[in-house]
Amino acid sequence: MLRLYIAKPKFDAIEMTASESDAVPDYATLASTLQRCAAANSPSGAHGFALGLAVARVREPYKVWCEELYSDLDPADVLAGECRSALDSLFATVFDRDDDAPMQLALLLPQDIQVGAQRLVAVRDWCQGFLFGCGLGGQDANDRLSEAGRGFLHDVAEFTRMDTADVENNAENQAALIDIEEYLREGVMLMREERQRQPGGA
Repeated sequence: MLRLYIAKPKFDAIEMTASESDAVPDYATLASTLQRCAAANSPSGAHGFALGLAVARVREPYKVWCEELYSDLDPADVLAGECRSALDSLFATVFDRDDDAPMQLALLLPQDIQVGAQRLVAVRDWCQGFLFGCGLGGQDANDRLSEAGRGFLHDVAEFTRMDTADVENNAENQAALIDIEEYLREGVMLMREERQRQPGGA
């Protein structure tokens, strides 16, 4: 059996709020909606993509969101409409927030913390979506990255190559997976705080 392992740097302490789990929709409900309309994206991948657009300060992010996620959806199809509405709600959890409010962030992942293919694939999908969204910021977004931000993106890229099969669901691997997910949360919050401190970053 494979074992999870991550050697990660520590970020400076970032304040988190007790209500952070309320910031994203229910994973299972959104997954079911996406499956009914045969959407190509997973809930985790879509959430990572929205956050990537946000931290990279991509221009007209909702337009980009629609182009990337809705181009294959039939506007006249009822199930496609439900899918779009659910994804729009997810987009809103990332972009319709008060930048002066305390930072809130929860990764959109399956609720049960079990080391298995479903959760590992969800973490991998989230990382792939986040990198894609960040990449759409272009060279300008890359030039604004701090050393810590660059290191974080490098680590996220490493997580996209994570093996999702034959990983034993034991206490050690559960702890490692929790560490990975916490690291991802801290990294995104770091990048968002850096963006807000930059000119025009509000």
